Amino acid sequence: MTSALPAVARGEGSPTLEAFRVTQNLANTAVPAVADIAVVEVSDSVLCEHTALSGVCEGIGFRRAAFRGVRHPGCAYRIGEACSVPSGTPYRRSLRDLRPRIVSPVPAQARWLARDPVRAAVMRENGVHSLIVVPLAVNRVVLGFVAFYRRGGSSPFRQADLRAAASLAGRTAQILDVVRRDVQEQGMGRRFQQALLAPPPHLTAIEEVSGHVPENGTPGGWFDVIRLPSARVGLVAGFCGGHGITAATAMSQQKARIRALAVLSQDPAEVLTRGLEPPADELDAQDQPSLAGHCVYAVYDPVTRRCTAAHTSQARLTMVDADGAQSVGASAQEPESSATCNVTEFDVPPGSVLALSSPSPQELHHTVPGGQPRSDQTDPETGPRQPAATPVVTLTAQTRATAPTDIATWDLSNEPSVVAEARARAAAQLTSWGLPDLSFTVTLVVSELVTNAIRYSTGPIQLRLIRDHVLICEVADTSRAAPHAGEPAPSEQGGRGLSIVNHLTQGYGTRYTPSGKIVWTELSLYQS
Repeated sequence: MTSALPAVARGEGSPTLEAFRVTQNLANTAVPAVADIAVVEVSDSVLCEHTALSGVCEGIGFRRAAFRGVRHPGCAYRIGEACSVPSGTPYRRSLRDLRPRIVSPVPAQARWLARDPVRAAVMRENGVHSLIVVPLAVNRVVLGFVAFYRRGGSSPFRQADLRAAASLAGRTAQILDVVRRDVQEQGMGRRFQQALLAPPPHLTAIEEVSGHVPENGTPGGWFDVIRLPSARVGLVAGFCGGHGITAATAMSQQKARIRALAVLSQDPAEVLTRGLEPPADELDAQDQPSLAGHCVYAVYDPVTRRCTAAHTSQARLTMVDADGAQSVGASAQEPESSATCNVTEFDVPPGSVLALSSPSPQELHHTVPGGQPRSDQTDPETGPRQPAATPVVTLTAQTRATAPTDIATWDLSNEPSVVAEARARAAAQLTSWGLPDLSFTVTLVVSELVTNAIRYSTGPIQLRLIRDHVLICEVADTSRAAPHAGEPAPSEQGGRGLSIVNHLTQGYGTRYTPSGKIVWTELSLYQS
């Protein structure tokens, strides 16, 4: 009897709060116009996402949703408390045949009262002599029931009272059915959301990672950990607008766009700006709330020990190092807008924790047919509710720095003669790392990348090898022209360099820097 109210019913703006509000309106309207006491019990299919999705009507539980009475009557159950509906009682019979019924007079020694001792005790205490039970159902889906009571000093219920009670209950049932379908849609969206939140991959750039999406609020929250070239990692936390399956769909699209842009090594600001662009169909919609929401995207480089992050106004990024926490994201005073993003870059001491958070977009007032805005958060017994905390998606990652002994960097002049020097230095470094078997492959790759850099750029060149879970080879130059594999004729001598690189490595690509570009390759540490 003291079972707690489901978590879904406690969230600010939750559709189930509408069930408590509209049923209390029913009780307030019925007392004293129709009855001395009015009580509404609501099915878990209206309050619980799991039950709403199951579609099971038999054996479902009920909770006290509303109560009102004259002359300070006693109450069998508190608002939100799970309540028993024993078989053989008028309440259970009405739920089975979905017909309203009058029990008048209520016999003091009725057998069904013995089956329901909790209600029986309160009915005797209040001097109840007449009862009406009306099921709340739409299309034979049980949503709950209403019980109307008359006490000593009031006349017994008559057929006219039954018709009035059924009319009040019918209007309430229509609203509860909208709430039930709303809860059902929320549940569908949450299942979709959970299916898309894959466990984070194991990456050497981070020691531990943990993500959390709130159980209350809309299912538009998401996080992601993205493996990026050159041992880097992308961390994302976002919260899309919308409701139910709409929010989950928007979340999946936003997650896919940002991931696709991130793996192309786009700048974080560009990733966020383009990733948060609304779909074309939303741009054409009129008077529709934006689904973009809030997001923060951070790229951590364990080699340079730096982090570059882009975030919308309400998203936050906090770094916790040995000296404590310092916020490097947006402040709470910044205006709420996701149209633009802010960029920050900072050093990350080894072992620091990066904490990303993104709040749920502020929900618009929402009404259901015949209802009031959901901002009317009043508990019928305890008075006005305190505003609930805004749901927030969080992602935390403890960083790990690449050891200096696993990094080798050489600055090269832009001259053809340095190609041989680059090959020799790479081979010597591999030997010192205990990887001499990679020398033949790596020197071929180095030769091709350095040659291309000399041919298509005019400034200095940098060669860098990184020993991670793979061997990373990078060549940086001052040109922003990306190399591309040619298709030489069989008789041509050249033009096959990048094809050879592609064949010898696990992957290669280009990422751009303020001064030019970096062409990177990854090779397995263990040659078969």
